[in-house]
Amino acid sequence: MIDLKTATPQEIASYFSREVNNMFFKPKAAAEELRTSRLMKDLDLCWIRILSAPAYETDLRNKKSALTGRRLAEIPFIAKKIAMISNPKMEEVAKIMAADHRTLQQTFSWLVFYHFMITCNKRKAQTLLKFMGDSFYRLPLI
Repeated sequence: MIDLKTATPQEIASYFSREVNNMFFKPKAAAEELRTSRLMKDLDLCWIRILSAPAYETDLRNKKSALTGRRLAEIPFIAKKIAMISNPKMEEVAKIMAADHRTLQQTFSWLVFYHFMITCNKRKAQTLLKFMGDSFYRLPLI
């Protein structure tokens, strides 16, 4: 697993791009490994902000991740977190990932959504699951 603290934004984005491009990649396992990472939590929010932005362009290969990101950004506690996030390093990683292949973005979104869900406290997780459903993070593999 990459050290998010010491790696550069390009190294982090390259790492995630390689990982999600592997047909044996297991998003749940990766998310569990990063469960306590503050930087990954920041990356979750930066990625959701990109997906939910009106200027974010998508196609059928990652349409579901964009729609899910937009729905997540409508949840008040998430909208507040997105507005408050300020982590230039993770913002840069998210921008680099947004330029990656759409299919890889879809798989990366699966990882981010699951990681976000498992790192929410109990009350926020209940709100999240009530609004999104218990398998919202599962995205089709295109």
